[in-house]
Amino acid sequence: MNSALRAVSAANARLAGASRGMFSGGGPGGGFMMPGFWVTPPAVIPRFREEKDFLPTEEFTIDCRDYAPDSTPCAELVERIEGLFKDKGVVRLTNTGLVDVGAMKTYANVAVKKQMVYEGGANPRNTVDQKNPNVFEVGAPHDAWLHYHHEMAYNQFSMKNLAFCSVKAPQGKGDSYLSENVSVTEDLLSTEFGQKLKDKGVCYIRCLTDREAYAGEGWKQNKPVYNHWQMSFGVETTDEAEAKAADCGLSTEWVTDPLKEDSKRYLRTKLVTDAFEYCPDIDRNVLFSSIADHGMWFDTWQGMSGIPLEKRPLSMTFGDGTPFTLDELRQWVHAYDKAGIRVRWQVGDVLAFCNYRYAHGRPAFDLQKWEEREIGVILGEKFQRVGALSDRW
Repeated sequence: MNSALRAVSAANARLAGASRGMFSGGGPGGGFMMPGFWVTPPAVIPRFREEKDFLPTEEFTIDCRDYAPDSTPCAELVERIEGLFKDKGVVRLTNTGLVDVGAMKTYANVAVKKQMVYEGGANPRNTVDQKNPNVFEVGAPHDAWLHYHHEMAYNQFSMKNLAFCSVKAPQGKGDSYLSENVSVTEDLLSTEFGQKLKDKGVCYIRCLTDREAYAGEGWKQNKPVYNHWQMSFGVETTDEAEAKAADCGLSTEWVTDPLKEDSKRYLRTKLVTDAFEYCPDIDRNVLFSSIADHGMWFDTWQGMSGIPLEKRPLSMTFGDGTPFTLDELRQWVHAYDKAGIRVRWQVGDVLAFCNYRYAHGRPAFDLQKWEEREIGVILGEKFQRVGALSDRW
């Protein structure tokens, strides 16, 4: 076990006797719900925002009641959506009255005009509606927090933007959070850690299980599985998986599953890349990496939280292989937290945002038997990563 993993494990051990109450109750900016299965307190605890939103949601929200929404938006509403999205990099539509996923997608496509094929993704994503195959489910348990992240930063390609559609929304829980990334970038670059990220880049190691070894089961069945390589790449053979991984810019190695020694088709992928990315829309470099691709991503995942860091399917270091210290991981999380924005959901809401200019995440939440939350995810136009440009700091 390397020194960083030992430090994190030691921090967890020191916290093990602490009261759960210190992490429960209230909402982000003052503590929040922790999953009932959780035993050992995580060493890095996100707040998701400070006491108030970094950017008031009113600045990018359109109340659609004035437009009597139909299955397609009127010309005036289209103009407002496009204008806000260009100016702020984010637009939220509320009070749409929409319940059909296809109609929500039509409104989202005003801002997110092109879509990529979901290949090489970390999360297992099924569609939320058979009639709309390009609207995906979130692919993560509701009782785990999702650290702030930029979608698919772990590949050599990503997406310019994405959109969420609220299909089912429980009252007062399950809200999403955005973090305004220009301020995060400037904040982190003012620190020694931020300069190390700039100089060294990051290394992503992502391990994918063999579907056959787990009889097709995953975290939904409480198995220690993040994603199978068959689902991630949409393939059936190892040769096809290697080819798809290469298309993502990943190196590959077939190794033994650390949790299932009889499985020899455990796919270990690796990518060394910049921690920052040039954003053409604002003509500057922005942060494009987060703790979400570190093993700590699973600190509150059922079936995963009890697995030692070194055996978890995600690992992340500086680009030269140097591990992150616990203090650096905390700095990273706090930088995103300080720029956090809470986006409250009601059925029919649509949120579209730039993947460069905003990170997204959410705390854990619980659901009663009669409650449901379903967010449809629309993945925007694919782009090949270029990293940071030397003259755009």
